[in-house]
Amino acid sequence: MINFYLNGSHITVNLKGKWLRARLALATGGLLGISSQTYINWAVVCELIHSASLLHDDVCDQDNLRRGQTSLWKEFGIPAAICTGDYLIAEAFRKITEIDQGWHQTILLKLLSCTVKEIIFGQSKDISISPYEMTWDQYTKMATNKTAPFIALPMMGMFNCNECSKAECEGLQESSDILGLSYQWLNDLENLIGVDQDKFTDIYNNHPNGMLINILQDIDESKKIEIIKDPSTLTKQLNEIAFENQKIMIKNLLNEAKSQFHRVPKVIEPVLISIYSEISLRMKNLDKVKN
Repeated sequence: MINFYLNGSHITVNLKGKWLRARLALATGGLLGISSQTYINWAVVCELIHSASLLHDDVCDQDNLRRGQTSLWKEFGIPAAICTGDYLIAEAFRKITEIDQGWHQTILLKLLSCTVKEIIFGQSKDISISPYEMTWDQYTKMATNKTAPFIALPMMGMFNCNECSKAECEGLQESSDILGLSYQWLNDLENLIGVDQDKFTDIYNNHPNGMLINILQDIDESKKIEIIKDPSTLTKQLNEIAFENQKIMIKNLLNEAKSQFHRVPKVIEPVLISIYSEISLRMKNLDKVKN
């Protein structure tokens, strides 16, 4: 939790969450034999960047809830949320300077800079294209750019510090890309059910959503025009069969990711399996929420 004051207001940023990114950095760094001083600081960096992205994402999407609580922009206003996110990004870059090994600093600084730009590119695509115009290929690229970096970043930093082979890094990247797409697609389903967030905000706020884009692909143009005029009618397309089909496709995607895990160092495979298991558990929890 971070506390500071902005324009006389006391701002608190809750960084509890699940600490997934930090856990990935800690586990990967430890298993690869990286200095604990490096991987602990790197874990903090990854959490700071992720938290900053959530603050900015909530502003872009106008989401009122985050992890079941009022989002920061809704509580304190858009300027406070943007400035707080910027503060966390600045703090993440500063934290790298606390790493003792200079060459680790250089490697991680470059990786962080490139990853932040990739995340911004994914988010800009998210807010620039209407879901009624977005193709499935465009969605998968956008979702991968937006989400996969947060899975790859904690681990890739430790891969680079350990000087893992190009083939191993490519294996990690491809696994992360597929897991990232699965993660975002699942999050889209959770939006339509209302898991720790307002229900149907993707529909009402005209945001890309994996399930909705899949449905829109099979709707004729006249029906699509009606939906554009009244987005709430799209909820009529959401039924049990549609949700089950989406879950099957996400499960297939997860299995595709799992088939790539052998490409990373053997000692790291359990870390990737833990991500696979966490996403699978969230899939099972969807049924509990719906019921």
